[in-house]
Amino acid sequence: MLLRRLSQSLKEQNWTAIVIEFILLVTGVFLGIQVSNWNSERVDKSRAHDYLGRIGNDLGADIANYQDRLRFWSDVSNYGAKGLAYAETGDANGATQWDLLLAYFQASQVAEFYVTDSTFEELKSAGELGLIKDTRFRDSLSQYYSLSINPVLTERPRYREHVRGVIPLEVQKYIWTDCYSTSAEGVQKLLPCQSPLDEKQTTALVDAIRNDKTLMSELRYWMSSMHVAALYGNNQIKSASALRRLIDVGRDGKTKEASR
Repeated sequence: MLLRRLSQSLKEQNWTAIVIEFILLVTGVFLGIQVSNWNSERVDKSRAHDYLGRIGNDLGADIANYQDRLRFWSDVSNYGAKGLAYAETGDANGATQWDLLLAYFQASQVAEFYVTDSTFEELKSAGELGLIKDTRFRDSLSQYYSLSINPVLTERPRYREHVRGVIPLEVQKYIWTDCYSTSAEGVQKLLPCQSPLDEKQTTALVDAIRNDKTLMSELRYWMSSMHVAALYGNNQIKSASALRRLIDVGRDGKTKEASR
């Protein structure tokens, strides 16, 4: 309708009306673009808020998973330390031969860690990382996920394969049944248990393992890897916790931390 009036004014050469109607037309177009931009920005903020909420949940899952792995890695490391100490000194420090055999087996256990990155990968694959306006926070998030891919968190050591080639299968089955448990969520526990063997059989197996220099070298390497994994896991917990705090401060795509 406005265009029709403008056209009519041009025909009549009504310059005052032409100027007014042109201004109205331009103003209308400008306001329309602004409203569209405001709506788009509002939608983007809402989506960023939702994404950050989901990333916060993912980070919470990582923290819980790291804490579980740290507990398990500590148990594995304690068993490994007991077995190494006996191999190196001959001092059982009060442990029975079964305690030592169990220690050599449990030291071969693994608990792999994989980061919960589905939301971040969804943002990346959709090319929508820009929804997170705070560039420093976005860079910190990217660094956290890139550092979470580390071979030390998923390693399966040679010691695991080799020591299980020495311990009889029936003994291993017994350990899996009576000395180990896992939940539906994958939480593993190493449990104390009684020996299924007589002392002579147990001592022969322990001696075969502790006198195998290759096995002890592999166990020593594995315990070193466990130590590194624990250091790494604790650092990642700190990073994930810091990122969660920033998300809690402001989930509008720009954290208050960066706007100070």
